[in-house]
Amino acid sequence: MNKYSIFDTHCDTLCCVFDDRKSLMENDCHADFKRMAEYKNYTQVFACFIDPVYKSCAVKRTMDLIDTFHSDNNNMPINVKGILSIEGGEGIYSLAALRNYYKLGVRIAALTWNYSNHIASGALEEDVTKGLTDFGRKVIEEMNRIGMLIDVSHLNRKSFYDIAEITSMPIIATHSCSDYICPHPRNLTDEQFKIIRDTNGCVGINFYPDFLTSNEKCGIDDIIRHIDHFMELGGENNIGIGADFDGVDCLPDGISGVQDMYKIFNRLSQLGYSDEQIEKISHKNFKRIFIVER
Repeated sequence: MNKYSIFDTHCDTLCCVFDDRKSLMENDCHADFKRMAEYKNYTQVFACFIDPVYKSCAVKRTMDLIDTFHSDNNNMPINVKGILSIEGGEGIYSLAALRNYYKLGVRIAALTWNYSNHIASGALEEDVTKGLTDFGRKVIEEMNRIGMLIDVSHLNRKSFYDIAEITSMPIIATHSCSDYICPHPRNLTDEQFKIIRDTNGCVGINFYPDFLTSNEKCGIDDIIRHIDHFMELGGENNIGIGADFDGVDCLPDGISGVQDMYKIFNRLSQLGYSDEQIEKISHKNFKRIFIVER
């Protein structure tokens, strides 16, 4: 049994399982319950990712992925917990739909993927003046009311700041890195991180090499550099893990799935991080938001 407890706020494994008719219990993807069970405790947020190709049938796609999660978790190991999120709000066609997703177990929503929709604008939106729509503001207000967390990972800067002005909840970025360390539209500026920090929110470090480094090679120390930088910004209580397993086409050297997550925390220990700091990053910071704030 691995000594660490893990709280990972983003994987796309549901899509792999549904599309390729695999099992959440055991598969050849980056993540499954069997490997998670090797840790002391493992909480995994499973994203219902709405790829733009499903825009015209977004509700069906969202419901199929939610159903896959509920159908496949009956035999979940006792030390493993799953939480649902939505990545891409095309299926949120009304506030009633949003409320019903919550009733089905969705606790986080990323309102866009990389592009604009009827709610907000994504990180790759060319028009930097576009942010939350009028309907998007109603969605934020309703998420605040029912207690669904807002994930800003795929939003453009304008949408981020629009949300920061009106939300009363902790802001989270489930799978993002530092733009200071690796400039990329999907990464967070220092100012954005400080806003998240000041809402008592949290950022899950993404393992996608393109978000970690501009160098050709990428390893575990590149993940650590983003953690170090956010720590320097006063983020000890605001850093977590959002690996993006099964949502990326490559991973840092030494990481091939959930079975290797412990290597990050071993490395932090080698670099002088205290047990308390490591526990915060591995699981306690996000657990605080879900248990204390919920």
